[in-house]
Parts: sequence; C-alpha cells; structure tokens
Amino acid sequence: MRHLLTLLVVGILLVDLGGCAARQPLDPLTADTGGPLTDNERATDVLRYELTLEVLPDKERIRGEGVTVLRALEPLETVELQLDGRFEVPGVRVDGESARFERRGGVLVVSLPRPAARGDELRIAVRYRGRPHVAARAPWEGGFVWGKTDDGQPWIATAVQGEGCDLWWPCKDHFADKPDRMEMRVTVPAGLSAALNGVLQSMEEKDDGRRTFHWVLEVPISDYNVSLNVGPFERIQTSYESVNGTTVPVEFWALEEHEEQARSLIDDDLRHELAWYESVLGPYPWGGEKLGLVETPHLGMEHQTINAYGNRFQRDDHGFDWLLQHELAHEWFGNLMTHERLNDAWLHEGFGAYMQPAYSLYRFGDAAYLHTMYDSYLGLQNCTPVVPDGAPTSAEAFTSDIYVKGMWTLHTLRWLMGEGPFWRATRRLLYDTAEPWNLPFPIPPIYRSTDDFVRIASEEAGHDLAWLFDVYLRESDLPSLATDRGDGTLTLRWQVPNDRDFPMPVPVAVDGTTRIVPTVDGQGTLAVPADAHVVVDPRMQVLRRLPIIGTCEVMEAEREAQQQ
Repeated sequence: MRHLLTLLVVGILLVDLGGCAARQPLDPLTADTGGPLTDNERATDVLRYELTLEVLPDKERIRGEGVTVLRALEPLETVELQLDGRFEVPGVRVDGESARFERRGGVLVVSLPRPAARGDELRIAVRYRGRPHVAARAPWEGGFVWGKTDDGQPWIATAVQGEGCDLWWPCKDHFADKPDRMEMRVTVPAGLSAALNGVLQSMEEKDDGRRTFHWVLEVPISDYNVSLNVGPFERIQTSYESVNGTTVPVEFWALEEHEEQARSLIDDDLRHELAWYESVLGPYPWGGEKLGLVETPHLGMEHQTINAYGNRFQRDDHGFDWLLQHELAHEWFGNLMTHERLNDAWLHEGFGAYMQPAYSLYRFGDAAYLHTMYDSYLGLQNCTPVVPDGAPTSAEAFTSDIYVKGMWTLHTLRWLMGEGPFWRATRRLLYDTAEPWNLPFPIPPIYRSTDDFVRIASEEAGHDLAWLFDVYLRESDLPSLATDRGDGTLTLRWQVPNDRDFPMPVPVAVDGTTRIVPTVDGQGTLAVPADAHVVVDPRMQVLRRLPIIGTCEVMEAEREAQQQ
C-alpha cells in the first residue's frame, strides 16, 4: 500500500453507507469545526463534558443527554452550543432547572434561568435524539459509520475531524477550548462493546443483555478527537515501559476474529514504532490514561488515547504498517501540540506525514526514506499556500499540500539545520523543552502556531529561518532553480514567487564529491572542470519545482478525475 498522501489525493471510498436522510447536506456551521468564535462563545470556558448515550444500530439512531459544564468569562444571559439540526431536543436544563432554548440551524441558544456573573459555573444538560449524519467518505468526510462485520454484526464508528463534535453531541465546537475532562456512559446492544477515549471505569450488563460502558478521560482533548466505537470487540491488554520510567497501559479493541493479528500488530509494529517515537520526541503524552487502538470500518483517525485503525493489518512496501505509525504520530502532533488556528493545520499533518519516511530512514536506511519522499513529491498540488491568510474553513485548510509540502518543508529543514538542532526544535514545539525525557504524567498539552515553530527553529539553528517558511508555506508555488554551465563555472539562480528572499544553499555533486554552494541575492557559483560530471542536488534535499510535477490546474483536474 502506498503512502497516506496517495490515498488522500485519490480519495478512496472505503465503505458503502446507506441512509439518504442522514446524508442530507449539513448546515455550513455544523459542517465546519474551528471557525471564528462568536462573542458569546468567547465568553465561556468549557471545563468538562458528560455524555450519556444509547446506540440503536437497528434504527441507526442515538439518544441521550449531553452535559456541558462551563465557566462564564463575562456576564451572560444566554449560552450558545452547537448541535446538528437533524437531532430533536426534547428539553434543556441549566443547573437542574428547565430552561428555554432556541434552535438556529446548527446553533442551540440556551436562555439562562437567571443571568450568570463572571466566574460562575453553569451545568447545561441537553436531551437529544435522532439519526446522526452518515459519513459519505470517512474519515475525509465525517459523521457516523454504520458498518457490519463479515458475520453481520453491527460495527460502528465516528470520524469528525473536519466537522467536529456537534455531529453527534451538543458542545462548544472549537479545538481552541479543550475540556479538562470527559465522562462518557454508552449503552449498546447485547454482545457488543463500546470503546472510547480514556480509561474504562466499569461495564454494567442489564437484565435484557444491553451493556453500559463507563469511560473517563482526565486530560484535555480537542472535541473532534472524542470518538464512539461499537462492535463485537475483543479487548487485548498489555503494557510498555515509557522513556520516563512509567508503565503505560496498551489496549487494542479488535474484532474477535482478528485477535491474533491484533496481538501481532502490537508486538511486531507498535512497540518498535513507539520506541522510536519516544527516542526522538519524548514520552508518549497520555501514559496516565492508555495507548489505545480500536478496529474500525473506515481507514483511521487520531482519536486521542483510542486511535481508529482500519488498515486491515497490512504493511507497506517498507515492511511496517504506515497507518498505525501515522495515527500514532498525531498523539504528539495534533493531540499534545494543537494548532492555534486552522491556518496552521500543517503542524499536525505535515509532521504526521513526515514521521513515516523519518521512521523508514531509521528502520531501513536511505533507500526506503528517499523512495517515500520521492513518491510523495509526485502528489504536490501547489494551488494554495500551506499557511493561508484569513480564516479558512476546514475544507479549505485541509488540502493535500499540508501533508506533502509540509513534509517536504521538514525534509529540507532537517538537512539545513542538522540532526541535533532539528529534533531539539521539534521537541520544544511539542513539550516546550528540548529535554522532555523525564516529564511525569500528566503532560500538559500546548497550543502552537507556525510563527512559534519559526521562532523555535531559528533559535536552534542560530540564525533566522523565516525566509524558508515564508517561501515554502506562505506562497502557492515553489521556487525554481535555473542552472547554467560554461567557462568552467556552474551558475545557480533561484526564481522565487514574489521575488522573496531565499538564500537557500544547494548541494552539488562534482565527480561524486558533494559540495554545498551558498547563494547570495538568489545566485551562487561553483568552479567545475569542463569534463566533470555534475549533479545538482543529487539527493533531492532542497524542495523546489521540478518538471516531474504538473501545474496546479493539471494536478487539480487529475485529482478530480480520480475521485469520480
């Protein structure tokens, strides 16, 4: 199987989903998470969520109550939550008292029984029921996945990275306000299990065979990372010793018929990948909770402490399970370190994608690394900046280039900075320290922006690197390198979008010996014998436009044709 980037460009449809009503278009607000906050939303701070839910697979419906506990940052008379308008809301209570409410599309406006003063805590309980939106193309187009196992048992998952929590529970749908705690009680039919984020507290079996699973997560989490997974699972439990000396629980909720394969995946892949991650980054962030996996009917998603896994136990050309490795990367890049705005989504996905070739280099050497990098290069779009201006929607922010150009930016940055400074900068981005090895759990999550990483990388490099990020991430197109050879001299000239400053040095191999050619004002020269064999940038260490990729228009047309 090829790299994640290829799948993203092609857009493979993994499951056949029914339910026309549930597929009706979403309200634009409901379809997007992380958009601009309203004045009312900015005046609240979510402390915790409590979700009590029953899943009815035969009807493809859910019903229950979602509780939001928040603090008023300003005086309030109303509170705005978000919930997909297709759900019925029989009633709302505030601090146990019935409250009036109004539905405005995907917004639930709750009138407080009495005004709240700054600092007041409010407990808002929303009863709701209905048929949730069905994912058209999970995980890329999110919602509920109502699947079936090979023997016809219900197999259910949620994936809502772009859309957010309001697709299946009432919430303040924004990654900038993580709750400190999640408590979830989920009731499912007899014989099924519910695997969620955090730590399983109990499983209660009712007289009719239905089961209620009680889960608690005691660390902050982005709402889109809260996931529901239901199926005939086997709970596989083991552990590992973290680099910080703590024993971390490991759980894989796999379909019963895949228990042996799941155990093999833990021993043959996960342990090796985890040891590498901890050696270059630092402790797995959620060791006080668990490192969890759950088998899903869609490809996968980075659901904090319970990553969705749907790669069918396949290994790629390089001998490891790239999907497992990619989603594990997001426990650091996305879950521990969260982008400050959607404009900075490449910090999640560029780093997450780069961890696959970086791991290939560690496990299998240069050939595996360069093959993965070259293969991904062919997917470059160069249609919009990786870090756009303004306030993009999730659909606008999550382009294929935040993966491909993001990982190539890191590839060039690593070469330019060197191993030590590059990984120190990465650890500071994640933990706010270059030496995180002994950090105890819980490790506090951190918000970061592109500007934060530019500052950190520049400090570790010992000189300003803003020019590199400005050209690679804030321009649509790539720089081109023109070469001219004559009179014993090789001349290199950078052609850069909007004539930005770009003092990128260029490696040049002359008769097998590589030299680094500095460039000043966009130009560099190297004396070479007339009969010498010259190869410019022989290992493709410098990201630039090459004739092996097409124009934006051509690439877009090919992508659209592949999706049809």
